Parts: sequence; structure tokens; C-alpha cells
Amino acid sequence: MSSYYRRYLHGEHEAVWAELRSIGAVPEHLAEDAAAVADETMIRVSQHVARIAAALPELGWVAADRLVPAHQPPTESDDDLVDTLVDKIGGLPLALEACLRRVGEVWFAGDCEALELTYHNQPSPKGDPPGPEYPDPLCLGNAYYLAYEWEQCEDPGHFTFALAPDESLKANVAGRTHDVELPALGVDPVVRHVAGRPGVTLVEYLRASIAWGGFPGFSFAPELAPAALITLQTRPDF
Repeated sequence: MSSYYRRYLHGEHEAVWAELRSIGAVPEHLAEDAAAVADETMIRVSQHVARIAAALPELGWVAADRLVPAHQPPTESDDDLVDTLVDKIGGLPLALEACLRRVGEVWFAGDCEALELTYHNQPSPKGDPPGPEYPDPLCLGNAYYLAYEWEQCEDPGHFTFALAPDESLKANVAGRTHDVELPALGVDPVVRHVAGRPGVTLVEYLRASIAWGGFPGFSFAPELAPAALITLQTRPDF
């Protein structure tokens, strides 16, 4: 029987992830194979994130926080920290672990007229997400942010990792966070509180985000997406 990793490399991206999710906790004899899929997936995600991050300034994008780059790739120390966190927390889903090791910190929130993206600029969005007034710029916390949140946790048995701000906070209006419940031993965790995407997993959310150039909120009203977005969009290869 062909391995999940080999099938993934041959293009069965969605099918492989669907089958891995159905397993639940990964048995030991599949652990290496499943981890290879997660690692390859996040290598590809990181390449797309780097591509978008490099293109954003050319569109006039300005970060919501001038001290935070659009993409901060992980370093060797991030990798060491993830090893420690896996032991401390008692297990990370393979997709999240690989994301921390391969993608690092992402922060596409900011202002960009060409992308109809607002944070400091006016007008503020109206109504509630999802929708084109809430582009949902891709943001991901890194291993150091996870370590900080873990240290603040009062009940290690019920820990919620705030992976990113939600659509509202990314637009600088009152909101909450996109969360992952830990510890967890499955392959691909559900990201909670993503507007319009109940039950979406991390890989599914990243696939939607990359397909929409890092701004998946526009998927809810494609006809209203800004023309400049097409320069960032691509068909996900993961």
C-alpha cells in the first residue's frame, strides 16, 4: 500500500489530509508517514507566505504594527522550543507542530488601499464578519507566542491557544481570537471562531487563505474582491 507521503507528493493533497483526519490520534506505525505529510505541507505554506509577504509592500501595504514583519520565518531556536512545548503541553497536532517549525509568525493585518484593507485607516467596517469588509488577513502566532500563552495558562488540562486575532480584531474593531484547543494528538486541529467556517481545520483554513492571496474573507463575496488581489492569489499545492 502506498504511503500517505508518497500519495501526497503525487498530488493527492486533499484526499490524504481527509484520510489522516479520519484516523484521529495517529498510531505509532503511521506517525512518521503522517509527520512527513504535515512537514511537506507546511514547507509549501511557508513558500506561499513568503511570496505574498514579499509582494505586499509593492501594493502599498503598511503593517498594523510597524515592529512586526509580514513574515518572520522560524529559526533553529524556534525548532528547539517546539521540542520543549511538545513535552510540556503533552502533544501538539501534527499540522500545528509543523506550522510552528516551518512557517513561523505571519502578520498580514494592516492598511492597503489597493486591497481595501483597513486597520488604522478609515472607514471602519460595518456589520459582522464574514464578508468583504473583513478580508481576514492571514496571521499566525509562532512558537514563542505559544510558549508565552502556555506559561500564563492556569489549567494545563484545558488550554486554548489563541493562534491569531479573529476577523474583527484584524480590522481593529472589538473581537476575539481564532483558537486551537490543546493538548491534542490528532493531525489537523479545528480552528475555532473562524467566521463562516464552522469546523474548519488548520490545513483547510490555510488552503483557503492562500487561495485568496492571504485574505480569505473575500471568498464570501468574490465579485467584490479588489482587482489587485489577483496578483497574490494562486491555486494551493498542499
